[in-house]
Amino acid sequence: MPRALVTGATGFIGGHLVAALAHAGWEVHALARTTPPPGDAQAHWLDGSHERLLSILADVQPDVTFHLASLFLASHTPAQVTELAAANISFPMQLVEAMVRTGCRRLVNTGTAWQFDAAGMQRPVNLYAATKQAFDAILPYYQDVEALSVVSLRLFDTYGQGDPRRKLIRILLDAARTGEVLDMSPGEQIVDLTHVDDVTAAFVTAGQRLIAARAPLAEDWFVSGERQSLRDLVAKVEDAIDRALGVNFGGRPYRDREVMVPVDPSGRILPDWQRRRSLAEALPAMMSA
Repeated sequence: MPRALVTGATGFIGGHLVAALAHAGWEVHALARTTPPPGDAQAHWLDGSHERLLSILADVQPDVTFHLASLFLASHTPAQVTELAAANISFPMQLVEAMVRTGCRRLVNTGTAWQFDAAGMQRPVNLYAATKQAFDAILPYYQDVEALSVVSLRLFDTYGQGDPRRKLIRILLDAARTGEVLDMSPGEQIVDLTHVDDVTAAFVTAGQRLIAARAPLAEDWFVSGERQSLRDLVAKVEDAIDRALGVNFGGRPYRDREVMVPVDPSGRILPDWQRRRSLAEALPAMMSA
């Protein structure tokens, strides 16, 4: 039975990953600070010290560490810079340092498609994406010096039943329930959405890929779902739930640094993984929940 250690297990995707790993036959452990992880995971409580992190890695000895913990901010204030760096650079550095010091050398890392422009060049959209990129720049040191084996998964937007985050799909479904009229941008930007079940399947596949590899990996893959314009997405939601939405396209301007066309993931999709859940299938159940 392979053993997993999950960071960010109390988050939406992390909680689903714990369940997916347990269902796939993994023994699941999770790092926790203040909130217990889902019931399928054994909790290991952090106190902020590197010594505690070392102790946990030494005791658990995971076959694969799945790093999902992060701080996401679409935009930031000067007061949040230290917090972003601590969550997205300092903590994962401490994690990897503790891993290699205890002989745990397989990591599934989580990145974001917003680290790249439409041409695939590294051009972070916001400071959150820049901090994810900064940690990526550190990993090659550990790969070269400590033979750390890494599969990084770059996520686009995600959704799924029970999602507590104030994300696009939830906003649209909430508006359908309440009749709220939504002021939106002109709606020509392309959005890429992946169901959480498909996202967690990608993480499990990446973990299995690390275990099966005969030599350390240094891989970087996208997890991509359905791509359409925001206007087309609204129409797709209306069709799926059989209800009209009050959307005022052009009611607000595009955001600063709006991503009109996300990076093209073609040729860079995780091998042995494919999208299985569709918006048309998932939305009616989400609407009735």
